[in-house]
Amino acid sequence: MKQKRHSKTRVRNVVVLGVMVVGLSAAMVGLTNIVHQITDSTLSKTPNAILASAGVSEAELVRLPVMYYDQRMDECVNMYNTNMKDELEARQFEWSECGYYNGKIEHGLVSYELDEQYLPIATKGELLPNRGVDMTRWYNAVDGKSAGYAGTIGLEYHSDSAEFLYNDDSFYPLDEVEFSKGDVTNRDGHNHLFTMGFAVPFTVLASGEESFTLKADDDTFVYVDDNLVIDMGGVHEATVGRFAILENGEVYTGVGNEMLAYSGVNVKAGEGAMIRIFHADRDSQESIFSLKIIGMNLSVTDVELADGDDGVQIAYDPNDPSYVPPLGESAVSRPDTTKGMVLLATVEGVAVLVMAMGVAYVVRYAMRDKTK
Repeated sequence: MKQKRHSKTRVRNVVVLGVMVVGLSAAMVGLTNIVHQITDSTLSKTPNAILASAGVSEAELVRLPVMYYDQRMDECVNMYNTNMKDELEARQFEWSECGYYNGKIEHGLVSYELDEQYLPIATKGELLPNRGVDMTRWYNAVDGKSAGYAGTIGLEYHSDSAEFLYNDDSFYPLDEVEFSKGDVTNRDGHNHLFTMGFAVPFTVLASGEESFTLKADDDTFVYVDDNLVIDMGGVHEATVGRFAILENGEVYTGVGNEMLAYSGVNVKAGEGAMIRIFHADRDSQESIFSLKIIGMNLSVTDVELADGDDGVQIAYDPNDPSYVPPLGESAVSRPDTTKGMVLLATVEGVAVLVMAMGVAYVVRYAMRDKTK
């Protein structure tokens, strides 16, 4: 009789143990789901945590795929030789000693909208050397004039201010390529003549805190989706262009010391949008390029990096290593880190610990009954 009572007790304890394991497991899953929901909700509304769910930690680099185009130097042409008018107007990339540069911004060198390949459409400028700007050459490989290279730009992320930063007062990304190394513009060891284009995808928050600032010398055009918001054409000294997104989705923009003014461009909270940046360095004096992106929810993905031609890194899809994102559908890659999910991991760990303690208690209770 006593043996039967012990057997019933053991069966009861096993059943209790099973119920506790199932109950605690269900509780842990439920708690995890709740934390996921809270985390997602918080991250979507808190600018200083916009990258936490993607695992980007403080001061780590977020990589933007970029297409660079090395440009061959155009020959100097005597501007007073009226018989060479076409050659003079075709000059775009040259040694600064050739002269005739205006040293100021010229608006209106590109159309308000991009073409079907997401590239700027050139309009004929009024000043030399912008009367014959050739965007085909600027953003495509053209025999004898330009060669393309895939690369990246690394942004530092600072969570305390929700900022992505890039700053280079000596910006020469194509110093190692061979295409134009014989040109006189490389006399100081730097490749001075090049263009580049890249895109930054983001989800609009319309928080009133989203802003984009760029500083560059020479032609720089920034589009939100397909519409021009920063127009800094021409060969000029380093100038700042910026835009901000208001809570109603209106995009306000300004260049230099201008006050921000409505650009006519609108975006909508919760929807995806794209910042497209096009830049050219066209003389041999200096090359400055910097970015500051504040409070924007960048669309961060797991694009990986590989070594490309001439040591330039390529961002690629790990499922299709031959694919390089074109300018119109670029992606943002990130390091493989886990910051931002610490809370979730901690809660899950506590749940596991509680479950383990419960199991240990029931086992101990069962063993005690067995020894009586």
